[in-house]
Amino acid sequence: MRQYCKQCHFPASTCLCFAIQPIQSSVKVLVIQHPKEVHHAKNTVRLLKLSLQNLVVLIENQDDFKTQLTHYLNLANYPAIIYPSPTSSPLEQMNNNTPHDLLILFDGSWRQAYGLWCRHKQLHLLPQYHFSAPPNSTYTIRHTQRDNSLSTLEAVAYTLSHTDRCDVRPLYNLQDAMQLQWQGPANHQRR
Repeated sequence: MRQYCKQCHFPASTCLCFAIQPIQSSVKVLVIQHPKEVHHAKNTVRLLKLSLQNLVVLIENQDDFKTQLTHYLNLANYPAIIYPSPTSSPLEQMNNNTPHDLLILFDGSWRQAYGLWCRHKQLHLLPQYHFSAPPNSTYTIRHTQRDNSLSTLEAVAYTLSHTDRCDVRPLYNLQDAMQLQWQGPANHQRR
């Protein structure tokens, strides 16, 4: 039977505890996770949970999902969503005086994220932002059909680097450590 680390919950042979550095953001990050992503071995939300202190993850199919989402939206003074909708504005041009205290992102493939967007109309009423000049992804152990696709960890890190100005290098370092430890087949790597 495979042994798992009690702290990071990765297999003992790929334990990531050495790379975990807590990050405190002044902005709460809420990730709405597609149910198919929850148990995916290469899911970077698992890494965010290890490091980002002001993070909430809601799984769309959990029993109290709608109640929890409403709760966090009601607690926030000025929530916003990071999603490239037809009416979204570039995140890079966000006014730094904008007091967003809750940033919402989706975790899933592009198709899954679009489904989440379509199913949760209350999010359409929030200010929406997209990335106009995202960095190239360094997450290579998972395929994607789109250029400029970022892992959820990279999307959160990029967002916080623009909105909170906190040091997000520990998040990137944790993702790099996971990739170095990855023991999956080489054909699963991005080219």
